[in-house]
Amino acid sequence: MEAAIGRPETTGTGKQIKSTDSSRLSALLQSLIRQSLNDGPQNDYLTNHSRFNNTADHVGVFGQYIPFLPTSGRLLDWGCYHAPDSCLLKTAFPNRFQISGCDFAESRHLARFHEYAGLEYRQLTDIVATPYDSGEFDAVIGSGVLEHVAMDYESLKELHRILKPGGVLIITYLPNWLSWREWVHRVIRKRDFHQRRYGLAEAQTLLKRAGFLPQLAEHANYALPALCPLKFLCSTLTLVARKVHAM
Repeated sequence: MEAAIGRPETTGTGKQIKSTDSSRLSALLQSLIRQSLNDGPQNDYLTNHSRFNNTADHVGVFGQYIPFLPTSGRLLDWGCYHAPDSCLLKTAFPNRFQISGCDFAESRHLARFHEYAGLEYRQLTDIVATPYDSGEFDAVIGSGVLEHVAMDYESLKELHRILKPGGVLIITYLPNWLSWREWVHRVIRKRDFHQRRYGLAEAQTLLKRAGFLPQLAEHANYALPALCPLKFLCSTLTLVARKVHAM
């Protein structure tokens, strides 16, 4: 029988983010981005993500999934780029996790972030395969990654391979197919939209097909906070699932 989706009865970290912590974590990300931009070269992606609303939103999404993190162990920041999640984890839980990261980008222009997080970084060379052993990680975080990979189902199966039994998969910033912002970019501006978008039910079905049992499935990134009944129009989804061998 499938477990009910929602908050876990017991949490691994047992920690929630307070408002003061949220401000501190957001300021940390902004500081690291400014330092990296000062190091050069110009990076439009980092410039766009240096705005307070972007860093504050990232901290908010971080708060959604930290109750599901294990108490300790090895974590992979999959498709991490500048690894904001790794930096947040290092700050919130300084000695609790051994963090690895991987992406196609060279690490030299992102060293400021990777060094802060103590990240063991590997550059990817394959569109699906990762350079890790089976059952190597206690948790994998994919922040704004799954929608960009060439083959989402095959990539999820690869993450299933490298996770330990019962390991946690965290998917954040998954584009919502009903997002009003995506509609504006796709229909009106005709640029800067995602080629692949997901619904909550579709995303959960995809996870199950790849051997994951969803534990959390929520709308995130509320662009219209005053209109909470319209949260299904928000920009992104957050999902947490556990690796299983049977359902």
